[in-house]
Amino acid sequence: MASSVLRSQIPLGGICDVESAKHVARRLFESYDRDRNGILDQGEVAPMMVDAYKGMSKGFNPSKSDIDTYLKILDRNGDGKITIQDIEALAIKYLVGITGESPKRPKRQYSKFVEERLDVARRLFRKFDQDGSGFITENEVPQLLIETYKSMGIQYNPTQEDVKSWMRMTDLNDDGQVSLEEYEDLVIRSLQHAGIQLE
Repeated sequence: MASSVLRSQIPLGGICDVESAKHVARRLFESYDRDRNGILDQGEVAPMMVDAYKGMSKGFNPSKSDIDTYLKILDRNGDGKITIQDIEALAIKYLVGITGESPKRPKRQYSKFVEERLDVARRLFRKFDQDGSGFITENEVPQLLIETYKSMGIQYNPTQEDVKSWMRMTDLNDDGQVSLEEYEDLVIRSLQHAGIQLE
């Protein structure tokens, strides 16, 4: 009976429930927060990376650039600090298979023009998130690109290389899928690159 109750709390595709994922995150965080200040810094993240590669039977000596990239991936709420909440959000995402528990970045105020572009992007994202997972996968990208260009009055049929290139640009945490937040980041970066005033 207890195992059937537990199984009912584990979402499809997950390997544990939210509380178990948080427990794993706490143990992981405590193992590497050597100075016990509640924040993982560069000196504490490097051993985490080395150990992760050891777990795959590979040697790895991370560069400063590797560490900086890893810190950005771990910093789920974008506050510049790796806290227990960041590690919990990642554990929930990968072990439970849901993202609703992850902290959100503070909402930034954009100009009306930028907000209108983001609204279009959000509608397109939801339309092409065909399985309702909260992520766009590589299979869903071609239709998203076609519709995006169509909304700008451009007829476009993306090649497989276009799709792969778009994924590399957009999938910031390199997990093989694109979240709405990552998609919005791409829109913002594109507008910035075009010289559009954001605020």
